[in-house]
Amino acid sequence: MRVGICAYWFNRGQGVVARQLRSALDELGHETFVLARPTRAGNIRPSFIDHSGVWDQPQITEASQYRITPQETVAWGNEHGLDLALFDQNYEFEAIQALRDTGVRTVGRFVWEQFSAAHVEPAKLAFETIYSLTACERERYADLGIDSPRVHWGLHPELLAYAPPDRSGGARTFFYPAGFLSKRKPLPQILKAFRRVGGEDLTLVVKGQVERELKTLRRGVDRDSRVVVRLEDLPMEQHMSLFAAADVCLAPSRWEGLGLHLYEAMALGLPVICNDNPPMNEIVRHGVNGLLVRGHRRGRANSGIPAYLPSVRGLSRAIESVREPGRMDELRAGVAEARERLDWERTKADYARLLES
Repeated sequence: MRVGICAYWFNRGQGVVARQLRSALDELGHETFVLARPTRAGNIRPSFIDHSGVWDQPQITEASQYRITPQETVAWGNEHGLDLALFDQNYEFEAIQALRDTGVRTVGRFVWEQFSAAHVEPAKLAFETIYSLTACERERYADLGIDSPRVHWGLHPELLAYAPPDRSGGARTFFYPAGFLSKRKPLPQILKAFRRVGGEDLTLVVKGQVERELKTLRRGVDRDSRVVVRLEDLPMEQHMSLFAAADVCLAPSRWEGLGLHLYEAMALGLPVICNDNPPMNEIVRHGVNGLLVRGHRRGRANSGIPAYLPSVRGLSRAIESVREPGRMDELRAGVAEARERLDWERTKADYARLLES
């Protein structure tokens, strides 16, 4: 089958999902073509598409703008003779419906914190199928009247290659994947919780993808020399090496879409500390492969789903807990079991069923 994939094409969640998805479809014997969507002109990285490293691949068509027109979408489908096209977080429903009207099967996926009731009817016209990568996404779609098949996302083999051959010792370095430091990231609570824990041997690495002058972050560094900040979009190899050098992934969030960093942590052998809310608690099981702390409901995301702030006291206790003798060994054993549960072959099989259905 000739399959198109339309998504961002750079080191961000959507782009990483698209690239890893492409490798799965290639292994399943399909021929794939990418319509790379540039960022908005006013983005921190304006009109950006990556062509370096793992992003340097054949059959990449650059869209001319963030809002891809019906004409450009249909031309892409015609040029490559597509049988099916997969879209990730794409709200250009008119363009996708135009492609569908040419006979191309259209399949979409959205992150649940942005897809709202207002999108339901135009999405049904544009897509033959809307699928889910998490249980909470699927439940939300059901509430909105959409029957959404589930694909279980897993640990891509490229991630496992960065895992150290042996992990031992206690919890000294905590890695916080801050991404674009958006409002979903509860940075003040994380810094406050970390400061409450004593121990000069501890380090918190805050890793963001963009350079931002955040007063909260500057104050956190000034108050605690144990906080190390890296705000740059590193090549994948460097980013994964920095991640893999830590002992624990500290990853509470007000909400998450898919939460790729949780899968990366499992692949690298790191237990995770996060709040007990979906989809984080779909990956992390308390006392098994990480620790879940209470989340206090505070406001909502754009789509109307609830947002949560992690308990500062709970985070501090969890950080203290992983330093107890033998605790890390128990959690690392749970991470090893989670790797089996999140096997990539299951993801490939789910996509095979999705495309055949």
